Amino acid sequence: MQIKFRHNFGHQEQGEFFHCGVEAVEVMPEEYNTALEIGFLIQVVNGVPKWYQSRSTRVRTANTFYDLLPDAKLLANPLPYVEMDHIYTAYCYYKKFKKYFEVNQQLQLDKFMGYYQNDAMVAWAKLRHYTPQAIETALFVWDYSLPATKLGSRSLEHEIAWAKQAGYEYVYLGPGYERSSLYKANIQGFEWWTGDIWSTDIEEYNRLCKQDSKLTKISDLYDV
Repeated sequence: MQIKFRHNFGHQEQGEFFHCGVEAVEVMPEEYNTALEIGFLIQVVNGVPKWYQSRSTRVRTANTFYDLLPDAKLLANPLPYVEMDHIYTAYCYYKKFKKYFEVNQQLQLDKFMGYYQNDAMVAWAKLRHYTPQAIETALFVWDYSLPATKLGSRSLEHEIAWAKQAGYEYVYLGPGYERSSLYKANIQGFEWWTGDIWSTDIEEYNRLCKQDSKLTKISDLYDV
């Protein structure tokens, strides 16, 4: 594994601010746990997996006590792409999101969990299996046919319970930025990557996320 830095942007005339992108390259499968442990996760860019550095978040499954949902199961290959795309389209319409990927784009690391109501699939999740110790909840989409069921939060609890039962030590939750990531701090076993250590300081995590959402221009960073 090699770590590369991209110096994308900087200010030094009226104040100091430097933006540096960090990427891990040539990460071998036997190094995946090491990369995860120092804050890296995989994102897919133009169909190519890349290891990026972030304020990563995770839960330690030993510290969680969630229950499995009865109407959820791992999807077997071949995946029902048409049905999955229909759910994803409904999800984007409800959220007012732009469809930014095709559901049939996946890594060999990816597993899919389907969620059902009356034998019909209404939601699915992408779980990125890094190692026997670590998995990531990379994506969840739902048609929102019954919003009152709160399937979004219940599905995450199910995935954590499933991962614990399957022997995973950690469930990674993606990066933690802005107010939309505050909910992660309420999940049992929560930890976040400071850039130096994995912390359980929820108050500091919440402060940083709220601060993220307040920053709207580069000059705001000088105050930070």
